[in-house]
Amino acid sequence: MNGDLEKIRQEIDGLDSELVKLLNRRMELAVEAGRIKASAGLPTFHPEREQLIAKRLSEVNPGPLSGESLRAIYREIFAASRLMQYRLQVAFPGPEWTLSHLAAMSLFGHSAVFMPCSSLEELFDAFLKGKANLAVIPVEASMQDGSGHGIDFLYTREVRVVSECYLEISHYLCGNVADTGAVKRVYGRREDFYECRRWLAENLGRVECTECSSTSRAAMLAQEDREGAAICNLYAAERFGLGILATRIEDVAGNTARFLALGRHVNPPTGNDKTSLIFSVSDKPGALFAALSSLSSTNLSRIESRPDKLFSGQYLFFADIEGHGEESGVRSALEGLAQNVVSLKILGSYPKGDPGEPFRVDTEKMRSFEKEKVSR
Repeated sequence: MNGDLEKIRQEIDGLDSELVKLLNRRMELAVEAGRIKASAGLPTFHPEREQLIAKRLSEVNPGPLSGESLRAIYREIFAASRLMQYRLQVAFPGPEWTLSHLAAMSLFGHSAVFMPCSSLEELFDAFLKGKANLAVIPVEASMQDGSGHGIDFLYTREVRVVSECYLEISHYLCGNVADTGAVKRVYGRREDFYECRRWLAENLGRVECTECSSTSRAAMLAQEDREGAAICNLYAAERFGLGILATRIEDVAGNTARFLALGRHVNPPTGNDKTSLIFSVSDKPGALFAALSSLSSTNLSRIESRPDKLFSGQYLFFADIEGHGEESGVRSALEGLAQNVVSLKILGSYPKGDPGEPFRVDTEKMRSFEKEKVSR
């Protein structure tokens, strides 16, 4: 048996050596591609190219490697390739280890330079002044209202949407107490308490709940409180040295959050795109109906109304339609829409994300620190 195991290990070692050679060859080609793009004045970041590569590899993957694992591996390969060409700087709202931070990492890998911003205003300011190459903002959560403030900034700032991602929202109760029975106080965001309210009532009773501005803040307070625990994600728990007391405590599984990446380039069509836009209509009967009728030839996948902060009594409509703005059908629909609205802003066309396959926190990656905490 030991002999068979040794043979397997030797074969694995050989494959690892070959993988290193192939990865370095890929990086050499990435550097050459970067030189060509720079000399031609082309944008360095191409999310549609990465999307096409990921799709092709998923289609040819025979297993047993899962599609999710393959995407995670290539997310880091893409990030390493970009790092060979330039240092990608990505702004996101909130402190580190929040959902926005995780979404940014899911889009651009761990090798990017991530810039936490204290507010959306600071984020948009940093991006528009060139302090960041890209920015990531939340716009939608399946169990909550849309992130309206982000839509306000999309309307009033000159930005372009270049990519999107969906993040699974999973909650963990983490702290440095012996078990859940020893928890006296719980820290978390208001939204997190709402999404875990039934679990908290059934398992912790009338424990004291303290609302925080972010999951990172909740984890930090739990670190300082020997009788406290935090509702947070596994990255925040690891960052602040917390043990996992209970896993997946959200009341409803499948909650996801949607994030948009903002950039400066225009994506070419990939055949699997989405176009986002914001428009307003006149305050008269049938105005919205006329606007939506202009889009009847397209698949309107989402629409959300939002009070217009610039004009009292007026509303903005944030919408997504299937397809790319350069496609004839979409272009004709948008031209018709422009004739039936007061204002229209095309935010951008970009590769479509799949809400059915959101980015998930890798629990296997965190298992080692979980075992370490349990053994203390």
